[in-house]
Amino acid sequence: MKTKRIVTLLVCFAMILGLFAGCGAKDSGSETHEVEKIVYATWTINTLPSNEAIQSVEDEINKISREKIGVEIDLQIYPVMEYSNKVAMDMQAGSQVDVFCAVQNFQAILSQEMCADITDLLEENCPDVMKLIPEDWWECTKKDGRIYTIPVWMPTALGLNVAWREDIAKELNLDMDSVKSVEDLTAIFEIVHEAHPEMYCLVGGNAGFGGWTGMTYAIAGVDAMGDNPLMPAGVLMPGSDKVVNLFETEEYAKQMALVHEWYEKGYIMKDLATTTFTNIEILAGGNAFCNITGQGSAPESVAANASAQTGVPLNSKLIGNSMISTNLPVNQSWCVASTSKHPQAALKFINLTYCNAEIANLLQWGIEGRDYVVNADGTVQPPEGFDASSVPYPGGYINMGNAYTGLEYTAAGTTKESVAWGVAQNTAADRSVSFGFVFDSSKVVNQYAAVNNVIMQYYSALDCGSADPDTEIPKFVQALKDAGIDDIIAEKQAQYDAWRAAR
Repeated sequence: MKTKRIVTLLVCFAMILGLFAGCGAKDSGSETHEVEKIVYATWTINTLPSNEAIQSVEDEINKISREKIGVEIDLQIYPVMEYSNKVAMDMQAGSQVDVFCAVQNFQAILSQEMCADITDLLEENCPDVMKLIPEDWWECTKKDGRIYTIPVWMPTALGLNVAWREDIAKELNLDMDSVKSVEDLTAIFEIVHEAHPEMYCLVGGNAGFGGWTGMTYAIAGVDAMGDNPLMPAGVLMPGSDKVVNLFETEEYAKQMALVHEWYEKGYIMKDLATTTFTNIEILAGGNAFCNITGQGSAPESVAANASAQTGVPLNSKLIGNSMISTNLPVNQSWCVASTSKHPQAALKFINLTYCNAEIANLLQWGIEGRDYVVNADGTVQPPEGFDASSVPYPGGYINMGNAYTGLEYTAAGTTKESVAWGVAQNTAADRSVSFGFVFDSSKVVNQYAAVNNVIMQYYSALDCGSADPDTEIPKFVQALKDAGIDDIIAEKQAQYDAWRAAR
């Protein structure tokens, strides 16, 4: 018995029709009558679906994929905080993994040779993907000119999003329009805390190695140069071409001082640094006011989807401008495992997830009638008597190749205009100065591992405000130096200078 429990729009109508018509143009299943079986591993930040629900969705997907491309999948869904380790361990153990997602760790899995070179297989097996992804995005997927991953097609130009309880804002007559920066939240939190001392003004969730509030991520203009933005080893600060240690900058010290002040005033939940809950789960508890995240979708869509998933009335807004950096097209990108014996079948199914609405809706929402109902406006919501976490297959936050762009149904409250806005940002938003630069970390693999361990040791307590930055940041910086972060920065600077010169 296999175990499957291991954790934000509308493209113009003509484009959707074009994609759907071209999808699966080569009917491999009917041509060869041969069925290849692959393992498709993805993740969720929502409540994990039951094994039975996953199996039923898998069965429905296979009815379609068998006919269209001659491929069946073993659908595996894991909690996001466990996902990367689970996939890596399965591959190391020799278990079958064919399709997996790079969760903010593409450079790491590339250096570990976990993903196959798919350059010569893309045109034949992923024609719809090739039409959909902007040409400059492919530069973010390469090593030595070869392609190793497929960018996710979703609203990717991230901006800093602040979401809040709209009912509390109305009750207290809060002026959320006055919030132009995270610093402006201090006055808001003071009012909320006085009126509702039982409520956490700011919450976050589990980042896979501990809790986070989003306050490190909220430092404006940081270019992570392809690294995981939560734990970057060498960044570019605004207006500079010098690679530096983010955690040694004045900007970081200032931000951590602010979040520590909030913590000391009781605005942040005391055990956030060690929480095992996601931000969605914490918000659903009804005792939280505000959440800070990076979002590519329009604020209305973020609020609608989060409200649907949490059952509490939320509103949201963007602070500052959206931007696309190298890590964004690949931080949820799709890879064929280097150990896969079915790379072409894997790519054919990946292609199907980018262009087939039935597949997209099954992956994202589950079974119609059981897990969701379709409203008159084409949006979806849980059936009567259920909420987004109590249906057998809780959807809305399950990762797949083409998401929140109008291919699949959108959550109730989402408008077609907000969907179109998010998609348009993929081409209209500014690119970071290092966009397309992919760092080869092979010369500093050991240093990366040591630095990541140090970041995991210090990050959460500082980002959640429970650690005093005056005493802990110096220790953090020294530990990073001892782990070899200066070696990484020097190597990244050299490669970046060479990349700039070649351009």
